[in-house]
Amino acid sequence: MTDVRVAVVGAGAAGLSTAFQVAERTAAAVTVIDKDYPASGSSGLSAGIFNRQTQKRPELELRCHSVDFFASMEREGKLDLVRNGYIRVARTEEHLSAFEETIGVQRTLGVEDSRVIDASELGEMVPGLDVDQYAGGLCGPSDGFLDGHLLCGAYLERGEASGVELRPRTSVEAIEEIPGGLRVVTDRDPIECDMVVNAAGGWAPEVAAMMGVSMSVHNERHRICVAHLAEPLFELPPTVNTYVPGSGESALYIRPEAVDRLLVGLHSHEVSGDPADPDDYARSVEFDHLEVLARELEKRLPRWPDLRLEAGWAGLYPISPDGLFQVGPQPGDPRMISVGGLGGVGLTVSPAVGQIAAEWIVDGASALPFADQLLPGRDSLATERAQ
Repeated sequence: MTDVRVAVVGAGAAGLSTAFQVAERTAAAVTVIDKDYPASGSSGLSAGIFNRQTQKRPELELRCHSVDFFASMEREGKLDLVRNGYIRVARTEEHLSAFEETIGVQRTLGVEDSRVIDASELGEMVPGLDVDQYAGGLCGPSDGFLDGHLLCGAYLERGEASGVELRPRTSVEAIEEIPGGLRVVTDRDPIECDMVVNAAGGWAPEVAAMMGVSMSVHNERHRICVAHLAEPLFELPPTVNTYVPGSGESALYIRPEAVDRLLVGLHSHEVSGDPADPDDYARSVEFDHLEVLARELEKRLPRWPDLRLEAGWAGLYPISPDGLFQVGPQPGDPRMISVGGLGGVGLTVSPAVGQIAAEWIVDGASALPFADQLLPGRDSLATERAQ
């Protein structure tokens, strides 16, 4: 489909990745609409961590594909990556055994440097961590973090070179059927198109409803704080995540910002509590949460007793009810391509989900082998909608 007109709703990493990959594959007219500016939502409020230390095969494939793409952008001078390493801790020997299996899958996907470490090596790599609580971890030395605003800027630059038009500070009010296509009604000029990409993050259900289709995400509010070290380290430590997938609880992560400063928070990729309203949620961090986080730091990092904790900011994880991403044509109207439910890893997987969405638009199917598992019409989502 070479002359398709595409309107992308949402100028975060997923939307901008989709936009430039559509534009580079065809002569399509691609317009990106955002109610604010690029990376003004979850993409710009993220801790920016990228890693391949996950045990779900489809998500691991997405992450590997995406990190390879980041590396290519880095080689071209388009993106700066901080490769300080990433460790997902194991609390039991059973976790370590599962991590050994993950290593085997990673090798088949071209990840050569990941390895399982024991508790003593974990303590050497993360000074201050109470390793008596852990059996070891899954370590990816070449994983790290990036800046969400810079990533979105790189996507936009690449898209604009292929003709992508950005319309910032533009709100979508309706999507109408017109002869031969669709009209996206905004608070400025309308946009006529053939297909709509719903990359609206926390607002995705509202955008889907404008075309009479259903999309469900649960907006989890997550908070990031800053911890200052009394004495600077000699080098950046690896990012550490103590969350155990499927545990049903949030757990501490630390991501270095500098040798004397850490970003810290509680991470989970599971649906819990009431969803946050994307139009009305607190971007600041409450004192009560600081107290909770301080106790968790004292418990996990007792050898750093002089940490000074200060409030940071809050953002949203839009999570699918079944925990998987939603990428592809919406059941009921395939002219809407959804790219959502990405939770707290939208930056990490943005190259891959952008490619999948672009291939659905241009080719009518995706060449990536795991794409069908992410379709919005899958049975697990239909079951969740029926409950």
